[in-house]
Amino acid sequence: MRADRRVETARALLDSGDPTAALSVLEQTLELTPDWPELHFLIGEAAATSSHRDRAVAAYARYLALSPDDRLGALPHLALLGATPQPDGLPPAYVAALFDEYAPRFERSLLIGLDYQGPAQLLQAINSVSGSDTVFGSVLDLGCGTGLMGERLRKVCAWIEGVDLSPAMIAQSSSKGVYDALHVSELTAYLANDTRHFDLVTAADVLIYLGDLAPLFAAVTRRLVDGGLFAMTAEAVETDATGLDRRLRPSRRFAHSADYLTRVAGEHGLVQRCHKRTVLRRDGPDAIEAHVMVFERVRAGDRLHALSPERPELVQQEVPEDQTAGHHDLGDQIEHTKMVDQ
Repeated sequence: MRADRRVETARALLDSGDPTAALSVLEQTLELTPDWPELHFLIGEAAATSSHRDRAVAAYARYLALSPDDRLGALPHLALLGATPQPDGLPPAYVAALFDEYAPRFERSLLIGLDYQGPAQLLQAINSVSGSDTVFGSVLDLGCGTGLMGERLRKVCAWIEGVDLSPAMIAQSSSKGVYDALHVSELTAYLANDTRHFDLVTAADVLIYLGDLAPLFAAVTRRLVDGGLFAMTAEAVETDATGLDRRLRPSRRFAHSADYLTRVAGEHGLVQRCHKRTVLRRDGPDAIEAHVMVFERVRAGDRLHALSPERPELVQQEVPEDQTAGHHDLGDQIEHTKMVDQ
């Protein structure tokens, strides 16, 4: 039997819940194609699922040696197996490939299958800080995806740009005509290379792909005007995980603590204005809790007084009851730009 046919058989066995048999077939296939990267990755999956940890570690390591860009995401698997430290973030090539494949069914899966509430909750938090009648001059939507956040922001800004790693997701958002400009890029690299400043930067369901948030927060701060807002969501670590800054979950998404988010933001000149812990979506039977936060870039002289009772206007605000925002269709032609950072 040809190698590709054997792999199809092994995939079917994995899907049917027989990883041991799948591993046996894959090991036999390895004799035919010893340098096939995807084969080593599948062996890692089958070995891990059948509790053969050491074999899984060896297979994932071999895959990375053959495919260092890690489009299949072996690095988080190795971290979850305890073979390597938790990474600072997921491999960009993995995230891009994941969403390029996911793009055509993304919204149906997220909104219907997972009951995703991120954009609505984040806009509610923004309104609680800025006021529901505020119109922002310029907005940057990080990890814009198919434009779910952009659709809600369009009504409250004069100019909005979106950035995403996935060309397929950018194509989906471009078709909606929501954004004034779109860019294909890794987020921190884009922020580092851009020189403009924004009144509002958003990151809805983006921080789950980053462990160490310091580089992103530093880059966002540099792109905000004084008084500008950074609004974001982040999966929340378990309430009993005291002292834990971040955790890579079996879902291969990162969760962060509120203390860590506030601390890193403060180290880069951002002061918390709003925080709400709430359920943003579901994952099977599980409700996934997240932090919904809004930070403000304050002048250096104001940072020392940001929490002072003598500065009541700088004290964190509570989130009001749910507010909704409608969609806005542009009548003018939208300029679409595309930038790829190597």
